[in-house]
Amino acid sequence: MRLLCLLLLLSFLPVSACSRSSQSVSDPFNLLQPGSNGLDLSHHNGRIDWDAFEAAPVDFIYFKATEGSGWKDPRFLDHWREAKARGWKIGAYHFYRLCRPGAEQAQNFIQSVEVRAGTLPPAVDLEYAHNCKPRGNPADTLAELETFLDMLETEYGQRPVIYTTPEFHADWLGERYDTYPLWLRGLGETLPRTGSGRVPDIWQYTMSGRVPGIEGRVDLNRVPDGPPG
Repeated sequence: MRLLCLLLLLSFLPVSACSRSSQSVSDPFNLLQPGSNGLDLSHHNGRIDWDAFEAAPVDFIYFKATEGSGWKDPRFLDHWREAKARGWKIGAYHFYRLCRPGAEQAQNFIQSVEVRAGTLPPAVDLEYAHNCKPRGNPADTLAELETFLDMLETEYGQRPVIYTTPEFHADWLGERYDTYPLWLRGLGETLPRTGSGRVPDIWQYTMSGRVPGIEGRVDLNRVPDGPPG
C-alpha cells in the first residue's frame, strides 16, 4: 500500500512542477472582459466621493499600496475597503524602487495587501519617473526584481502584472518577462506594442482623464479588444 501511494504521488509531480511555467499570460485576467475600462489611483488623487463615483464609467480599479522597502500609501486601506464593499473589481500595485532589495519590497507589499479570491492580481510599477539609480549592475538589479516577482506569485498564487513604459520595457525587460501580464503606457489613440510586437493586456492611454467623484485628473486604462498578440 505504501508503495502504491508513493507511485501515485510521483505520478503527479511532473504536472505540478510544470504548472507555473505553462501558465498563460492572460490567465490572471479572466475577471476582466475585453473593452473593460479602469483607473489606477493613489493618495495623490485625494479623497473620493464614492456616491458620485458610482456614476463613473469604470469596470476596475488598481490602488497604489506601497513603494520601496517601507513606504505605504496612507489612503490605500480606506480606498480598498470602500471599493470592495461597493462591489468594484479591485487590485493593488507597488511602485518598485530600483535601489532597494527586492525581498524587502515584496515584504512591504505582502504586509500591506491581503488579496482574496475575486480580486485582481497584484501589480508592480516599473518606470524611470521618480525612481532611483540601480544599486547594482543590470544582472543584479534584474535578479532583485525576479526575487520580488517570485515572492508575490508565491504569496498570492497569481503571476504579478507588470506595469511599465515603452522606454523602460525596451531598456530593462524586453522579452524576458513575456510570461507576465503586461500593463503598458501608451498615451494617445494608438494602441502601443512592445519592440517584439506584443499588445498589452491593459493599456494606459491617458493620464489626464476625468471621472465623477474625483477632483483633478486621473489615469485611464482599457483592456484592448480581442486577444493579445
